[in-house]
Amino acid sequence: MYYNISFDIAAILVLIVIAVGMKTVLYTDTKGHKLVRYYVYSVIACALIDIITAYTICYGYLVPDLLNIVLNSLYQYSALICVAVAMRTILNYYPSASKTSVVINRILLYVQTVFITVNLFTGWLFTFKDGEYVHGNLYYISYALSLAVVFHMLYVVLVNRSDRPGVISNIILLFLFLPTIFTVIQMIFSNVLLIAFGEAFSALIMLFALETPDYRKLMKTMNELEIAREEANIANRTKSDFLASMSHEIRTPINGILGMNTMILRDSGDPQIVEYAENIRLAGNGLLSIINDILDLTKIESGKMEIVPVDYDLFSIMNDCYQMNRMRAAEKSLEFIFENDPDMPTKYNGDEVRIRQIMNNLISNGIKYTKEGSVRVKAGFVEGQNSDDNGNEQGTIVISVEDTGIGIKEEDIGNLFMTFTRLEQSRNRHIEGTGLGLNITQQLVHMMNGTIEVKSEYGKGSVFTVKIPQRVLSLKPMGVFADRQKEQVSVTTDEATTFKAPGRRILVVDDVKMNVLVFKGLLRGTEITIDSALSGAEGIEMTKNTKYDIIFMDHLMPEMDGIEAFRVIRDDKDNINHDTPVVVLTANAIVGMRATYLKEGFAEYISKPVEQKALLKVTEELLKSSNPE
Repeated sequence: MYYNISFDIAAILVLIVIAVGMKTVLYTDTKGHKLVRYYVYSVIACALIDIITAYTICYGYLVPDLLNIVLNSLYQYSALICVAVAMRTILNYYPSASKTSVVINRILLYVQTVFITVNLFTGWLFTFKDGEYVHGNLYYISYALSLAVVFHMLYVVLVNRSDRPGVISNIILLFLFLPTIFTVIQMIFSNVLLIAFGEAFSALIMLFALETPDYRKLMKTMNELEIAREEANIANRTKSDFLASMSHEIRTPINGILGMNTMILRDSGDPQIVEYAENIRLAGNGLLSIINDILDLTKIESGKMEIVPVDYDLFSIMNDCYQMNRMRAAEKSLEFIFENDPDMPTKYNGDEVRIRQIMNNLISNGIKYTKEGSVRVKAGFVEGQNSDDNGNEQGTIVISVEDTGIGIKEEDIGNLFMTFTRLEQSRNRHIEGTGLGLNITQQLVHMMNGTIEVKSEYGKGSVFTVKIPQRVLSLKPMGVFADRQKEQVSVTTDEATTFKAPGRRILVVDDVKMNVLVFKGLLRGTEITIDSALSGAEGIEMTKNTKYDIIFMDHLMPEMDGIEAFRVIRDDKDNINHDTPVVVLTANAIVGMRATYLKEGFAEYISKPVEQKALLKVTEELLKSSNPE
């Protein structure tokens, strides 16, 4: 019988290189490193003895049978030493392994030792007769015991995986299985010596995957990064909770201030008082804008900002931006010009809210940094090459805002879109703002697969150009913006058109009296009967006795919040208002809250501070959708 020893020779050469490296350039004085080194030495010795026994078996007629038995037993002992060192190496990585596991491992090794020793006198495992190698009746027991040790160690690794989570345990499992796989192959192809080759591979894995200094540093860094990631997640959740609380706590008083101020603007005939009230409105909206910027930045950073496509009219967005900014431009005696391509479509599908926010941010920024001259807004459209599944054309809206302001130095343009960045602080310290607007604008544009470009000449002005792909709903042209704008009836907060709904009855539930007064004031003139409750429990009791067309429910209230109160009303089928539409009023403007409320079953969501226009719109729509009794 002849053996193929080429794999053993290759294994010895590889292991010698590893051994030399571990004593020189890769040397470290750690317990794990020492155990791997001992494992390499034991495998080299085992492979050398394996080659010797392969020759003595092949030329058995030249070697006494007793010598062959002793040499092959020596090989069995060396293989057992390899297994013992390998198991000790693995246990070193799992300090939580129980003493019972260690004892079981030792018992299995002792049993194997006894079998090999007894075989010297009985030939149960193997023997030699006239120079011929002969398998004994219990030959495969030695392999079975080796596999038992491997499977026991597999159990130890899996049970104590928490000691070495992730990639380290996977590497150790590979270290276990490679010699096992090669052993099984050698059992099938008995003339090819493969076990040492598998053990050499295992040694390579353990050395370069777990015991090199660089890898240990990498593992330490990865563990530190994992801890840092978890801490960052906790901090991010804390930040989100804080922002939700901040949003509620600040928006609640702003709701009262701006709501009462709206009624002053609407009802006062004194020009001086109206002027004061208008200043309050501007200051309140400025504070609200800062809050919204911080919340938007948080949404984007957390990856929770949503793009919500709806059908919209671009002219309406442009007109809103014109109305929101024309007074600020007039106060600075700036020429405020809106231009557009009259042939561009007016109806699109996209995120109307974010497009309005982008346009408004750029216009607001232009006015803010322009002392004299003009701010010019241009809108155009570039046709696309493709259509969607419904045959709607794809194209790109192009919006540019050009100002004659202070301009930007070329070296500062790269910092323009950074968060909380204000260029030339000493020069621009009198200009209000948080330094968030352009960063948010850029990120919103990118979320819609668009681009934003800036060209500027220091001291002469800047041009910001935004290009956003959109789906066209109709090719009907917008016409000339200036002409349409003149025809458009401007609807401001104090001039909001009020519908009449006599005979209808609604309930508002809010724990803050000021908010209730503001709510009633905003709907004054609609001739709707408005009842109020200052707690969730009080609101529930009122719904049992009076049928309402709409219920407006504040979310965050003490004792019983709005969601709990809504569930009680909805789930009580004997309550005459169990199917009445309920609108949530909330100062909680954190991302995803609208979807959460609608999923809960609320008919609509209105964020505080409540705008009269939004409140009138929701109320009118819900009243129209239901028939009065």
